[in-house]
Amino acid sequence: MKHAKQKLNMYEPSVFQICIQGVLEASFADYFGAQSIAAETDMGGNRVTVITTEPIDQGGLVGVINHLNMLGIPVISICKVDPNVKTADRRK
Repeated sequence: MKHAKQKLNMYEPSVFQICIQGVLEASFADYFGAQSIAAETDMGGNRVTVITTEPIDQGGLVGVINHLNMLGIPVISICKVDPNVKTADRRK
């Protein structure tokens, strides 16, 4: 049976992965309301951090992005991810 894709809604929670330049300590998880923070090496050999978070709505996502901006942390990408996939399997 084929599952219908849920339409994105600005006012509902969604799980996002935010990839930032550099390494952010796991202690920032509470600050960003993150489910996880993982340091990785990208395909170019650069150190990046992937923040997985589920803001209460898109306004909450903008708040996380604004916090990163205020800290002077460059955002590389933001991606909506399937909440039913385990965190370790999302980046494959």
